[in-house]
Amino acid sequence: MPRVDRLITLLGFNTWYKLSSARNAAIPILMYHSISDERETGHPYFWINTCRKQFAEHMQFLKEKSYTVISLDDAVEILEAGKESENPHPRYVVLTFDDGYHDFLINAWPELASREFTATVFVSTAFVGDGRKMFNGRECLTWSELRDLSGLGVSFGSHTVNHPKLYELPWGRVREELLESRLRLEDMLQTSVSSFAYPYAFPQEDSSFVRRFRQELIDQGYRIAVNTAIGMAKYGDDSLSLKRLPVNNDDDLPFLSAKLAGAYDWISNAQYLARWIRSKMTPNSNKLESSLS
Repeated sequence: MPRVDRLITLLGFNTWYKLSSARNAAIPILMYHSISDERETGHPYFWINTCRKQFAEHMQFLKEKSYTVISLDDAVEILEAGKESENPHPRYVVLTFDDGYHDFLINAWPELASREFTATVFVSTAFVGDGRKMFNGRECLTWSELRDLSGLGVSFGSHTVNHPKLYELPWGRVREELLESRLRLEDMLQTSVSSFAYPYAFPQEDSSFVRRFRQELIDQGYRIAVNTAIGMAKYGDDSLSLKRLPVNNDDDLPFLSAKLAGAYDWISNAQYLARWIRSKMTPNSNKLESSLS
């Protein structure tokens, strides 16, 4: 059965976005997870794996199409300059990897390094150790490997301590997850850490949570945060709530190209509306109760 989101993207939005100048004031932040040949089941939208061959094709595509791979810090500076820039670069892209799997080192990094690409890896510190730990049935990077990669130019950011569903936690626990993960990373890597990636679905429809969470990020020392809301990062966007484009093994080059052009951004509004309707039908009382803590 064909993916409806893919059909709508390629047949309904791709041509218009390729002909428009909208992407000139936007930067795609790609969201990868595991890079391995492990096969997944279920709907492809929810896959977190990209096979080695597919990933290599993605990186070669970026190289051949003259994309400039930049860091999150550089992306935020460019977006903040926005329309002040006389000639916005239409081919910037940011590469991010969530969860800190060991396969980033053995499968992703060689492809990146050979093309002089940079990346940001977001790790949950409870699953990083001196020895090999596991998360989601996959091996994770060790502290020694993080330090080695950091020395080679890879940036690291927080993905919480325990990778919980933050929306379901009391604010006190949210605060601990944000602060303790950042301090642990800074201590072990001996460098400042100011970026964060939100685990699981970001509750963008809950404006009160989004406002409170933004303030918590600021209070706990973060300057940049990405989440799982879908879309390009655009001029004027909040640097503490940047959207990303999910990528996995179901992204062939036409689909990837469409996402990079901005043709997949339509799904963000559809998801926002669906989540907003669902929240009104089954309101989440947890955050209301925990707002006192």
